[in-house]
Amino acid sequence: MIKSIENNLYELSQILSPVSVQLYTRESKYLFGSSIGQHVRHILEMYEVLLEGYSSGRFSFENRKRNHTLEENVREMLCTVEKIAAEINKKDKELICVLYDQTNIQQELKTTYFRELLYCFEHGIHHQALIKVALKEFEWENIPENFGVAPSTIKFRLTCAQ
Repeated sequence: MIKSIENNLYELSQILSPVSVQLYTRESKYLFGSSIGQHVRHILEMYEVLLEGYSSGRFSFENRKRNHTLEENVREMLCTVEKIAAEINKKDKELICVLYDQTNIQQELKTTYFRELLYCFEHGIHHQALIKVALKEFEWENIPENFGVAPSTIKFRLTCAQ
């Protein structure tokens, strides 16, 4: 799983590294006014929250930094991808995910590092599919066919093609 996540993050950086700041920050009409950069920030901040909570054993995806530099600066995004990829290879262990219900009452959910890493991976692929929509809207041509597609879907398509 770690290798798949690293590959996925590097694919994200390879696809977006040549994108101009104007394209990275441009609002997409198909994404209800959000930008590619905003979706990238969201992907990366989920991983950052998990990594920051690893040592204490507690984290909350609701308490993200929402670092606007990540959504506005391609170089910052590339550096953050490198940092995350360098840090994710950790041992599995039990963690507590802190949640808040609709009335803002705190709840705690027992989970594990690997389970949440898988969540970040799959959640990131979902956002990559949205990024792909924006790239197509902006007529960007260098988009791999399987970008934004879950590994299980890729396997299923290969099985159907045989």
